[in-house]
Amino acid sequence: MKKLLSVIAAGILVICGSLSAAHARVNTDIGIYFPMGGGRRHVEGRDNCYAALTYGRVVEELFVAEKAGRLLMKLKVTNEGDAPYTVEHRSGQVYDFVLLDEDGKELYRFSDGMAYTQAVTSSSIEPHKSETYKAEIDSKAYKKIKTDAVICMAFIVDTPFALSTSVPDAHDESDGGTAIGGAIRIGNSNGYPWWW
Repeated sequence: MKKLLSVIAAGILVICGSLSAAHARVNTDIGIYFPMGGGRRHVEGRDNCYAALTYGRVVEELFVAEKAGRLLMKLKVTNEGDAPYTVEHRSGQVYDFVLLDEDGKELYRFSDGMAYTQAVTSSSIEPHKSETYKAEIDSKAYKKIKTDAVICMAFIVDTPFALSTSVPDAHDESDGGTAIGGAIRIGNSNGYPWWW
């Protein structure tokens, strides 16, 4: 298991509880997902989680924090290149956030109930600039799913990349279980990676 984790750590960087700037460098057409193990996930003390990915000259960072009972989610995309970073979208939707339980069941999706133009669109980030996408679950709605929520995912629609990290205050309480606080999915998933 230690060898496997060492190999994975070479391509993935996920930090929970610390928001230091760091990036993971990976190639395309691989899929990696953790946590492993079972058991309920809940403990007090961790109020934010973070994951990052660098591909080409683009850096994606996922920040998830709980504040006053609300869940705050932020996906920051930075173009470190010298040319615009442009993504073609099949609709007007540019990004999404999803919360999953320990079995991969979807508990929340930011885009649910929203209307987007059905025309082909594009989004672009100028060189050496960032774009930040945000979502918030109010305290009343989050209270209903908090005990079941384990993973927060964020992605730019119509790209093969997705970031995920544990929700705040989550860790594995099972006997002998192993947990890694996040994941990066890379591949041809058309915007929403299902690898369960």
